[in-house]
Amino acid sequence: METSRRKFVQMSALMASSWAVTPAWAFLNDGAAMPGAGSVQVPDAIYTLVDYCLNTRYEALPADVVAVTKTQILDTVAVALPALRADGIKQVYAWSRETGGTAESLILGTNIRMPAEKAARLNASMAAALEFDDTYEPSLMHASCVTVPVALAVSDFMGHVSGKELIAAVAIGTDAACRLSRAGSPGVSPFIVGWDPTPMYGFLAAALVAGRLMGLTREQLVAAVGLAYHQLSGNAQASIDGTLAKRLGAGFAAYGGVMSARLAKHGVFGSDHVLQGVKGLFKQYHGGKYSEEALLGGLGTRFAGIDIAPKPYPCCRGGHVAIDGILDIVKTNDIKASDVEGVIIYSPPAEIMLLGAPLEKKQNPKTIVEAQFSNPWMVAVAIQDREVGLRHFSEAALQRADLRALARRMVTVEDKSLTRPDGGPGFVRLELKTKSGKTYTKLVKFAKGDPKNPMSPDEYKKKVLECTDAAGMKRAQAIALMVRILNLEAETDVSALNAAMSIG
Repeated sequence: METSRRKFVQMSALMASSWAVTPAWAFLNDGAAMPGAGSVQVPDAIYTLVDYCLNTRYEALPADVVAVTKTQILDTVAVALPALRADGIKQVYAWSRETGGTAESLILGTNIRMPAEKAARLNASMAAALEFDDTYEPSLMHASCVTVPVALAVSDFMGHVSGKELIAAVAIGTDAACRLSRAGSPGVSPFIVGWDPTPMYGFLAAALVAGRLMGLTREQLVAAVGLAYHQLSGNAQASIDGTLAKRLGAGFAAYGGVMSARLAKHGVFGSDHVLQGVKGLFKQYHGGKYSEEALLGGLGTRFAGIDIAPKPYPCCRGGHVAIDGILDIVKTNDIKASDVEGVIIYSPPAEIMLLGAPLEKKQNPKTIVEAQFSNPWMVAVAIQDREVGLRHFSEAALQRADLRALARRMVTVEDKSLTRPDGGPGFVRLELKTKSGKTYTKLVKFAKGDPKNPMSPDEYKKKVLECTDAAGMKRAQAIALMVRILNLEAETDVSALNAAMSIG
């Protein structure tokens, strides 16, 4: 595990080079004293996270965390750029322009400015819309699609924010988001519990990132997170139903977090018992079931960003094991789509609920979002075209008779033994039966992009260019943008970087 993780981090550092003192926070029990705080007692663990957010400097970040964070910023920008015309996003864009406001922050890929919270909402929704954004697998949290757009929008609004400060804000905010999401209902899939962790914990993470970049005091940032908690939401029904609401959750969180930070700066305060209060997050939303070790253990010395997996395919991360497995079967054995009698996709309960049931609906997706959350569709695409890309989740693809016919030959079956013991997307077992009577089987545990199965620099560059091409960005501009983000510590003003993303 450690060897493959090192490979993942080395890949990020290699990309940065070829394309061109950590604070020790003690593990706290409820009410324990903060480091350096003398006898002062903290009433809630949110104070510990706020102090961590405000006091951790760029210079204290380990080199591997810096490298991975820059890769995550590049990934988020890349997947957001082609999404402005996507259904759901284009309506938010039009409505945001109609309702107006002070021109503060750029919409990614454009020269259009909106109020910072509106820009953060739209940019975060764009980053999540195409289902190409990275994933913290232990809790299925999509942190980057919230923290990166918030950081870019607020940096644009504030002005004169350096690349180093942007990296630090994103690294700390992402770490906090992942810790929060993993701490609640430990060992149980959030989709089994019923929450979509991205909009849920994203509100709090967005407030932390925005507040740090706005220069809030400790008291103001606690107030901001309290205000964000009062807005917190995010159930999993939109994912199950395949609606456009799924695309907007990250945007709602981004907007709420930025607005909360701005209100707190003006003197509005919220609860300071956000996490462990009588009606705090863990008791109200998780019935008191949470892991303090997951929340605070190794704070400032272990960073969750190291374990975030970029996506090689633009669809639900839970289906990537099935895509990897079926691609291996058909390519290794040179199996054509016309040879396939059918495929049985065995998945654990959470993935069956999200990607495999009801079977008739998953075999016949009617919308792009439904296709993004359908194992039968993903597997059929992989068999038919031997690749899975943005073009396979479009209105044109949904009308392809070959894909629709093949998807109807895919069957999903629940298998509880495939549940991943450390949390996150479960394993998959595939059985492909040919018309000649042969059966091919494959068990896949860790999808491409997982730190245990990292993407190569070439695979990652291919993904970025697929996105920038789809957005209409010229190759020279795209390459220059990659180089610039992967050397982000050299930027003196992030506003100039945002402006350089405009697609003419």
